[in-house]
Amino acid sequence: EKGRERGGGAREPVLASGAMALVDAQWIISHAEAGGVLSHRQALPKEAFLSLAELVEATAHPSFLPVAALSYPWLTKDHPDPRGANLTRVARALKALLSDPDYIPRLGVFWDFGSLHQHPDPPNGVLRTEEQNALFKQGLGCLGTLYSHQHTFVLRLTSFPDGHKAEDQAEGTNVAKYFDRGWCFTEQCWAGLTKAGYLSLDLGKMRAGKEYDYWSLRDDCIQDGGRRPPLLPSAFAAELETKSFTNGKDDKPLVKRLYEAAFEEQFGKVTVLDYRFLGWGDAEAAQLAEVLASGAAPRLETLELPYNKIGDAGCRALAAALGKEGAAPRLEKLYLYGNKIGDEGCKALAAALG
Repeated sequence: EKGRERGGGAREPVLASGAMALVDAQWIISHAEAGGVLSHRQALPKEAFLSLAELVEATAHPSFLPVAALSYPWLTKDHPDPRGANLTRVARALKALLSDPDYIPRLGVFWDFGSLHQHPDPPNGVLRTEEQNALFKQGLGCLGTLYSHQHTFVLRLTSFPDGHKAEDQAEGTNVAKYFDRGWCFTEQCWAGLTKAGYLSLDLGKMRAGKEYDYWSLRDDCIQDGGRRPPLLPSAFAAELETKSFTNGKDDKPLVKRLYEAAFEEQFGKVTVLDYRFLGWGDAEAAQLAEVLASGAAPRLETLELPYNKIGDAGCRALAAALGKEGAAPRLEKLYLYGNKIGDEGCKALAAALG
């Protein structure tokens, strides 16, 4: 009950079930500073994990359970980060997120390799047990809820670490870049549904040598950080066909189902959409308009789009969508200041919403 009060919500059952474990951000920082490499979940020490109960007790804000989910491309087939290069990069970001203990005193991190049961040693035939396999599948089925949840930070490692060469990897390794990978694309799209812009951070935007705190990390990692408007499930499925999977036969239909479920879950209940400072122009406004016109957000009351680059064409698209019967029947507030909208766009809005 306390977890639900503190923003656990739909995340709580899976976090309490054992299917998905949260790694303690502070442990990740210490492990990286000691020159460590992340082990698979079964090999991590007990102190590496942060239980749901511990996280709830440490949470300062009454409606915000601090959980972060990492989105990144695995570097090799059997280990996502064999040299610890990404561990160091992630630790740097986590240190910044924890720099204001009054806001985030502790942080639980979903890192697939350490959070879901893995095959311990695939080359030598050491695989998950039957029980672990069942928990692994249960955890996979909850990823859409985790990444799309309105309070989950999604940390996107959109670049490879220095020194990584895709051409040097073993046969069977997915060597595609972040934006071309099926799972990364899916996680990015989940993160782009309804959460506020500052909760989806592109760690590829971090600058070398800069000392970050929470606020400066947030500022750098949302600036033109690849945050796209939400996609309708049909548009997502079409674009997914262009992405690369290691195991596409099984994963592609799975993520299509999970995306559609997350889309319906988040848009079905959202009352406020906050898409400010994302650098969106007319094309992005038109893409958002498609989602709104579909009637996906029946409870939407406030739509915030300040400080983007939307012009008259984008404003007309939004006006047409919002003026459609049943598109957003409860909408009361629309914020568009700080854009590039002229008289033509304003007239279109007035006609549609007047």
